[in-house]
Amino acid sequence: MLNSSDRFFLRLVSNNVSQILEHLEAMQRDAHSPEYTHWKEEVDDIWKRIFESINNMGEIAQKKSLESIRETWVSYITHYGMIDQSRI
Repeated sequence: MLNSSDRFFLRLVSNNVSQILEHLEAMQRDAHSPEYTHWKEEVDDIWKRIFESINNMGEIAQKKSLESIRETWVSYITHYGMIDQSRI
C-alpha cells in the first residue's frame, strides 16, 4: 500500500514524463530549430526533477516509478545523450 506522499510523487513523475514526451516530439520534428537547445535544457531539467521525486519515495513507489519511466529514459539517453557529447 502506498502512502499519500508516494501517490503524489507517482502522479508528479507521470505528469513530468508526459511533458518530456511533448518536448521530444517537438525536438524530433525540428532538430535544427533555434529552440532545440532550449527544449533540450528543459527536458534535462524535467528529468532532474523526476529523479529528485523518485528519490523522495518509498522503495515500492521507487520501483514502480523507475519501471514506468524506463522506456522513455532509455530512448532519451540513447538519442539525445550522445548529441550533447558531440556538441562539446
